[in-house]
Amino acid sequence: MKQGSYCVLEQLDEDSSPWSCVTVVPRPHGPDAGEQSLEQELTEHASSDQIVTILDSASTRSIRRLIDDNAYDIDVVGPPYLLYILLDNDLISKPEFCEATVEMIQTEGWTGYEVVKNA
Repeated sequence: MKQGSYCVLEQLDEDSSPWSCVTVVPRPHGPDAGEQSLEQELTEHASSDQIVTILDSASTRSIRRLIDDNAYDIDVVGPPYLLYILLDNDLISKPEFCEATVEMIQTEGWTGYEVVKNA
């Protein structure tokens, strides 16, 4: 997973890359802080965002509702999607993709059936 992360970062760092990354810092702190800061980021900078990666189903619904209500052209995907981009561009192998996805699921403690299915 670490090597996959480095591959993603290398792609983001290339001057010719159409990708950029925004780190959302949860403010205020609390159970929904990440969701709230993400909503704020999208409200302020939606025209420059294309993809939101989030797995929590309640947060996903909330973010999708915000996107739909404002007609933003943004996709909402789960974290393994970033690894899929690497796989789809032949930057990692299928076994590496599967291993990294499993490791991500285990590291994050995603044990519910729906969460694992979504991942």
